[in-house]
Amino acid sequence: MFSLWIARAEAEQDPIATERSILDVIQSERAKQAEATAEKAQGGEGTSEPAGGGEENQPQAKPGGAPSKERHWAILPEVGYSPEKGPNGGVKFTNRDMTTLHLTLDVAASAALKGQQHLDTVVVSPSLGTDWLMLLAEGEYYTDPTKEFFGLGNNDVGPDQLSTNRYQRIYGTLALALRVSRRFTLVASGAYNDVQISHGYLEDSTPSTPALFPDMAGIAGGRSSPLAFAVLFNDRQELARPTRGWSIIAKASWVPHGLGNDFDFTRYTLDGSYLYPLLTRRQVIGLHLGGQYIDAKARGVPFYALASLGGSRDLRGYFQDRFLGTSNVVVNAEYRLKLFDFNFFDIWQVQIDGVAFGDAGRVFFDEDDIARELGEPVASVPPTNNDFRWSYGGGTRIALGEALVARIDVGFSDEETGLVYLVFGHTF
Repeated sequence: MFSLWIARAEAEQDPIATERSILDVIQSERAKQAEATAEKAQGGEGTSEPAGGGEENQPQAKPGGAPSKERHWAILPEVGYSPEKGPNGGVKFTNRDMTTLHLTLDVAASAALKGQQHLDTVVVSPSLGTDWLMLLAEGEYYTDPTKEFFGLGNNDVGPDQLSTNRYQRIYGTLALALRVSRRFTLVASGAYNDVQISHGYLEDSTPSTPALFPDMAGIAGGRSSPLAFAVLFNDRQELARPTRGWSIIAKASWVPHGLGNDFDFTRYTLDGSYLYPLLTRRQVIGLHLGGQYIDAKARGVPFYALASLGGSRDLRGYFQDRFLGTSNVVVNAEYRLKLFDFNFFDIWQVQIDGVAFGDAGRVFFDEDDIARELGEPVASVPPTNNDFRWSYGGGTRIALGEALVARIDVGFSDEETGLVYLVFGHTF
């Protein structure tokens, strides 16, 4: 398939990205089990329901009555344009049933005319010797010579940035997951995370962040490699178009000096969401609540690792990392309506959903602490307030089999009208 988007989509440093990938594989495995059980039932080999039970877990049927055989791989080229990046392109490939080990391989690569580059590879084994153990490995490289900085705290600086800088990240993680029951999973992980900040590519009269804030914590980058532990709860039965169930992630990650890090802090993350079908499975209402809290001494956490809001996953309608704080809270609501589905040349069963959404959230950062983080007098710090930020909009979800979901959202806020995002995977 080919797609052309005028979109603003950046690589996000999601603190629970590893756990989301593990849950994606778990939901994918449940969908495979449901499909296999339905095929046996159609073939007269049994009539038992798939694990998790119920009509809503049955795969969709082809016109002849036989259950459809979903493709577990998909590839999607990307072509787009944005003022910050210029023309850009890339490719997304996912295979959720590789080799006899049933590995998941997810590869994303993109590049833009103005120097942005991104490469991310994730490999997940759903059963490491036993069905109770999973293993995930990820490697990522990202660079952006025009990364925007809007200041710290719940300020009113936007929509224009204060400065820009080059942001370069090299990241790798290894995670071991123990499925203690069908719904509960424990995850232990360790990661290497190295970030470099420099002047970057300057446009117009916008200053560079290192020149404007030379004493800000983390202004030269540094290493912040975490050890983490998470508890996951998930009872959803599908990956491409889940219609019911909970997904909860509770995670603590430690970045200690003892691992050769340049910083020392602990991040606590809680993320929960629930989906519920309205009347029929064609309509789904979803609610999400998430938050982060960072425990650190003064100047113990670099500015780019602060709890952020703004972008494709939380406040759609604000630029990426528009707000930075020591903690945050966000609420999202979505209404999803299945519009139609079709068979794409016997390759994928494509499902198209329309979505309406609303987002609300804010970050927390005391002005005295902001001044210390910036290395500036309190009087020179942009003022902050206690207001919640709101955004709203609509979009579409394009599911290719049970392998890949492309998400296109258009967000509106009091700072921007019509920011377009092209990303992959559901918001929650």
